[in-house]
Amino acid sequence: MGDEGDVGTLLEERPALRDALDAVTAVDEHNETWTFDDVPIDSGQFGELVSRGIVESVGDEYRIADPDAARVALRDETGSGEQPTDFDRSLPTFEWPTVDKTTALALTAALAIVALVRAHPLQAVYRNGDVVLSGNDPYYYRYWVEQVLAESNSVLNPGALTTLPDAVTNGEPLYVATLWWVSELLGGGAAVVGDVMAWYPVVTAVSTGLFVYLLAVTVTNDRRVGLAAVLLFAIVPGHALRTSLGFADHHAFDYLWLALTALTLTVLAGTDRDTLTRPRTWLASAGLGIAVAGQTLSWESAPLLIAAVGLAVVALTLAAVDGEQSPLLAGIPILVGLALAAGTAAVGHVVVGWHTPRVAFSPALILGGSALVVVVSTLVHRTTGDVRHLAVVDAVLFAVGLAVFRASRPEDWAALTSGTERLTAERNIAETVGLFDPETVGVLLLLGFTLVIALPAMVRGVQRARTRLTWAVPTAYVWYFFGLSTLSVRFVGELAPILAVFAGVGFVRLAAWIDAARPVDFDGNHGTVESLSVPDRRTLGILAAAFLLVGSLGIVQSPVKTSQITVEDSTYQSAAFIANHSAEHNESYPENYVLSQWGRNRVYNYFVSGESRSYGYARQTHAEFVGSSDADRWYDRFDGRVGYVVLEAGVDSSAGTVHAHLTKAYGSRTARSDGVAHFRALSVTPDGETAVFGVVPGANLTGQAPPNATVTVRTNVTIPGASFTYERQTTADETGNYSVRVANPGTYTISAGNETGESTVSTAAVRNGTRVG
Repeated sequence: MGDEGDVGTLLEERPALRDALDAVTAVDEHNETWTFDDVPIDSGQFGELVSRGIVESVGDEYRIADPDAARVALRDETGSGEQPTDFDRSLPTFEWPTVDKTTALALTAALAIVALVRAHPLQAVYRNGDVVLSGNDPYYYRYWVEQVLAESNSVLNPGALTTLPDAVTNGEPLYVATLWWVSELLGGGAAVVGDVMAWYPVVTAVSTGLFVYLLAVTVTNDRRVGLAAVLLFAIVPGHALRTSLGFADHHAFDYLWLALTALTLTVLAGTDRDTLTRPRTWLASAGLGIAVAGQTLSWESAPLLIAAVGLAVVALTLAAVDGEQSPLLAGIPILVGLALAAGTAAVGHVVVGWHTPRVAFSPALILGGSALVVVVSTLVHRTTGDVRHLAVVDAVLFAVGLAVFRASRPEDWAALTSGTERLTAERNIAETVGLFDPETVGVLLLLGFTLVIALPAMVRGVQRARTRLTWAVPTAYVWYFFGLSTLSVRFVGELAPILAVFAGVGFVRLAAWIDAARPVDFDGNHGTVESLSVPDRRTLGILAAAFLLVGSLGIVQSPVKTSQITVEDSTYQSAAFIANHSAEHNESYPENYVLSQWGRNRVYNYFVSGESRSYGYARQTHAEFVGSSDADRWYDRFDGRVGYVVLEAGVDSSAGTVHAHLTKAYGSRTARSDGVAHFRALSVTPDGETAVFGVVPGANLTGQAPPNATVTVRTNVTIPGASFTYERQTTADETGNYSVRVANPGTYTISAGNETGESTVSTAAVRNGTRVG
């Protein structure tokens, strides 16, 4: 039993057992006998290997009956079975990763959940044929992508990117360029841009989820941990919020590069003499270079994100020296990757003009610092070998480096300190609040219970990095971004993919504690990847219940958070109304500019005129306007600059303010306020949340009345969502002539003493300032 033919026949009949046999062989090679608990396979697979005689019992323990036959059969499954020649052995080999059917299906299902959670606001994004992006800032990028598309006629025309202003080329140039290129590839046009921008966050979230799985498996050699990590990653509210369908800000793009950087660094951290020459190592090195360069060229604050690379290198070298391993083996491909990143980012700045030197050359700074750390750690490893010595040297080098940087680059130092101040200040802005702010409970609302289940593994990761270097990178990353998140919740999205890996470990450990899974091997010492198998119905029920318990808050909060950033029905309805009204009157920008609260200003102006570049004017003007006491006093400032004003409920509507006058009396005369002459009520949304006013010259209603008489003019007005009586009042002069401007068309009743009359004012007269008498 257990000869080569038997093993080969078994693998032909049951290919899924190959990973199980490979795992058992790896353990058998290092142990004369072993127990079932020592091998990372399930009881069904183990029982089949025993029943076929591949594994035999030795008392209370086991061993492979014929190890040579097992190794030959495994080699025959992956190759020709021919013995390699000396020439063959001298060549690097590339091994494609193998994924069994169960793993493929489970991972696909987990990634589908990532997508489904983020596609929750589908109906809020696709409305009446329009793509209504969530938030306000996405319309800024939408505008510039459309501008580049208007200049290009092919994906091979990158010269169109020269239309981008400095604000974009020094902000998020690669992000905008990528959106343009994909949109052009798919046919171009505003409709395509809308679809691309709506779905790009979901696609990047799914891609990030794949990187989370690969990172977890790379660190633990356990597919169960990878699967659990992806499922928990799917329901982190703070990440789901910023990668939800329609939220086309730059954040989702940043998260993708960050996850890829962490993955490639982790792969390289495990480099030893055997793997140094393998193509997989240098593919990861190239991937690191691309990821860091992509991160740098995607966002102006990228130096804050790629600083995690430098921290990870420090952690890796400390762990290597502490574990009596050479830091140079992992350091070489890491430094090559960083050199590629530095060169690519520099070319992006020098040749294309992207980013300031401070941002573009930050990978070069990381490269220089990492090279110094690798050299110093290698010297310590070859001399004293004491990690405490290395820690002291690193601390001294860091302090000296900061001092030199401050003295030699005062402008960059000022930028660094001001950026640090922004992280710890401005607590009145929601996303700058710390994760543990007692008033917001952000740690639960943005992370659910993920941090709770991940924290023990985060602590243990510091310990395990000493014996398994691949733990050094994700451990450094998770604590770095956890620290940033405690200062500002805007970094929860960066934290989530790495945190999910540790949460995956925590969940499998929890499952093992309740006897629903085998314990997780934190060190991944089996040498092969822990396989997946379908548990029985009872175990599956227990695992599902455990997941619902751990993920309950995230499951509830993820759709809540994504709903909070979608464009409100009232905003969309008002924007659509203004767009139709403007089109009917053949208005163009800036005469149809919409003045609104700055937080939705880009939304309104995109749908009305497509001009969503800036909300600066709205931010400077709107609050002052609605808080003033006389709307007509603003007409001269608005004439030719503002075509519509949107007023929203929820604003402090103190008596006597423009906001109170327009939203409660629609500009009609009241006891506290004269009627307005230049702001015509156009619509009110059904929920009363938003009112739209047109800025108009107003018709000049004139006539004769008794000398010095008080003249009152009023008309009944019906607009979508509201009906009201509009009234204005004036005084006739000594000859009986009167003149009063009115903002609404209609048939006016004119009262002067005991005299009454009527006069009809047309819409054209109101829009053109025509005299009616």
